Amino acid sequence: MLTTSAFGGGSDVLRAWEPLSLYRWLFNRQVREGQAHSAVRTRRGALSRLGRALLVPDVQVSWMPAAFVRGLRYLRADRCDLIYSSFPPASAHLLALLLQRATGLPWVADFRDSWIFDPLDTHLERDTRRKAVEARIERRVVASASAVVVASQEAADYLRTTYAQHADKVRVVSNGFDGEWSDLDAQPSPSGPLRLVHTGSFSYSHPRRSPQVLFAALERLQREDEGWAKRINVVLVGALSADEEAAAAPLQHSGMVHIAGVVERAESLAIQQTAHVLLVVDHVRPWTSTNIPSKVYEYLALRRPILSLGGSGAVGRLVAEMEAGMHVLGDDVEAVCAALVKLCDAHERGELPTGADEKALRPFHRRALTRVLANCFDEVIESAGPCS
Repeated sequence: MLTTSAFGGGSDVLRAWEPLSLYRWLFNRQVREGQAHSAVRTRRGALSRLGRALLVPDVQVSWMPAAFVRGLRYLRADRCDLIYSSFPPASAHLLALLLQRATGLPWVADFRDSWIFDPLDTHLERDTRRKAVEARIERRVVASASAVVVASQEAADYLRTTYAQHADKVRVVSNGFDGEWSDLDAQPSPSGPLRLVHTGSFSYSHPRRSPQVLFAALERLQREDEGWAKRINVVLVGALSADEEAAAAPLQHSGMVHIAGVVERAESLAIQQTAHVLLVVDHVRPWTSTNIPSKVYEYLALRRPILSLGGSGAVGRLVAEMEAGMHVLGDDVEAVCAALVKLCDAHERGELPTGADEKALRPFHRRALTRVLANCFDEVIESAGPCS
């Protein structure tokens, strides 16, 4: 776990020891061999599950004592105007709360995704007592922070409604894109099968996120007409679980699905550019979704039509507002089939839309978003007055 100079004004990185690093070293041979990158996963054993059940709000809370001491020393030794914390993990907000109380500095708590309302952690849905405890922590964070940042309008609506007395603290600073693919010139072929590309993981991103309905729709089309295997090609870029690979195997055999696996970022962006349609697959919730995966903004910037599969909420709203494609219910096989047929027919007629308008994309460039966040920092610092 890293503590960065968001606590201060330099480019330093402060390292605070965490017990989780010892756990990973003990139970992950690749970590011991120095292969600690994003594709290296540590198996969730009994010890990990026990820690997840007992430690609130997350297992990273074990990092807080060392991080608090290191952070406090830095804040007291250097001139700092602001404390900034980013979720997840929720422990980062707890650490910032303690440092704010110890120093009196203004604090911006960046939630990014929802903590309680639309949780990334499915354990909160099952354990009502734990959810009540973490809801109290969330309330304390919102009450204590000088400003609260979220990444979607839906997340902001929840916080403003739930904590109405602090509604004026809530700001929206979305995810975005940085245009790093501008040097790539790959283009989709105007002929051949409709090429749909999905980048990123499914269940590794969220345990309830699954490509099963997409696979079921492809299988139904193929059963109805074997010719569909030559009309549609779905490319999956990223890590798949063993179950997901097994489910994709029949479609791989027919040629409808190609698994590219884990690739370097530059290659992933290049593959995105070869797509006629870019895929987003999200899990359907019984409530309004608040999370927009960062890849959606990359998709928008490429100005390819997007096919979004999921529930009602942030992604569907953004795709509709940007006129960037279509959003269909992610657990409705028939609706997914209909969307695939519509897109394939449009492709074969040469009538696929171009995606989002370039002017509408400008507020989502990271330069513009950085200015928004910097303005938030300036306002908070100015409101707090001179630092002691």
